Amino acid sequence: MAARAAPSSIPVARIDSGALVANYREAQRLVGDRVTVLAMVKSDAYGHGALGCADALARAGCSVFGVATRVEAAELAPLLGRTSPRGRLLLFGGMVPGDAEAVVETGAEVVTQEIEVVEALAARATALGREVAVHVKIDTGMHRLGISPAAVVDFVRRIGALKGVRAAAICSHFAQAESVTGEVTAGQLESLLGADRALREAGLALPRHLANSAAIITRKEAHLDMVRPGIMLYGIHPDPGLRGRAALRPVMRLEACIVRVADIAAGEGVSYGHTYRTKAVTRIATVRCGYADGYPRHLSNLGTVLVEGREAPVVGRVCMDQTMIDVTGIEGVRVGGVATMWGGGICVEEMATRAGTIAYELVTRVGKRVQRIIE
Repeated sequence: MAARAAPSSIPVARIDSGALVANYREAQRLVGDRVTVLAMVKSDAYGHGALGCADALARAGCSVFGVATRVEAAELAPLLGRTSPRGRLLLFGGMVPGDAEAVVETGAEVVTQEIEVVEALAARATALGREVAVHVKIDTGMHRLGISPAAVVDFVRRIGALKGVRAAAICSHFAQAESVTGEVTAGQLESLLGADRALREAGLALPRHLANSAAIITRKEAHLDMVRPGIMLYGIHPDPGLRGRAALRPVMRLEACIVRVADIAAGEGVSYGHTYRTKAVTRIATVRCGYADGYPRHLSNLGTVLVEGREAPVVGRVCMDQTMIDVTGIEGVRVGGVATMWGGGICVEEMATRAGTIAYELVTRVGKRVQRIIE
């Protein structure tokens, strides 16, 4: 059988839209029909391509999407404006008053703990005859963003006194959600529920959302009114210990073109620094994918690539634009052939472990010059 040829020398991230939708539906199955599922598509849908992924999810029935920046919100707003019913967009990443004009233009809802931001949004929205929904972020123990739970009633009342904005929800974020019996996670949930009770007693009850991917899988009591799956949508488990607890399908297959095949004599060094030396005559294939494309340098002499259905080790240092692999004994390897960097038999989570990081980082760092193809 002839080897499959790469369409060009440009690396390709093939995005399985069917797997993406299946993972979304798995999240919905885990939480039940009464809980809204917000799809996190920040950071270009974790490197998978925000526009293509959001379109596929919207077609599957998802109507709420999460982003981190006003630029991301502006990119997605036109797409969601065309969906029926119109998709909602939540901006999570933190903003300052100077962002208000651009944010209001996108129509996004805003997660914040800053009253100055709320006031700026109110002023701009009022001028345009609009209203911005504000989700109040509560710091329940991660200490990254949010107000104190004790301050939530006053904060919501201050929002209520302004025109152009309305309090739409309260929310927080888990620091250790994958720890099923962890005291930190239990304490964070209780802190949010305490804030919820205070609001209800004051006649200010609001919807609540807290659960990320790990909590969707492990903590039914944290599902509340809405959940926010991120990494699980892309077929990656938020923690290795959670494998098997949700039926997830990998979404990305990162492929690259073989641009050179050569036999190297014994005792020769390969790539920068000659950190690898051949012990015998070795067939080396050069793959047009490097750390500028998102394949981490930390996989130098550690990674594994799939070529012609067989695994080939990465040898020598990963370069900015190329990676060398040992294809000795693998039949059919040729210039123009395809190497799978991860996906399709190479587990991105395993590659992340070898690189000393997490799969989140590997997929979100896939470079702009890598072509995304939604399949």
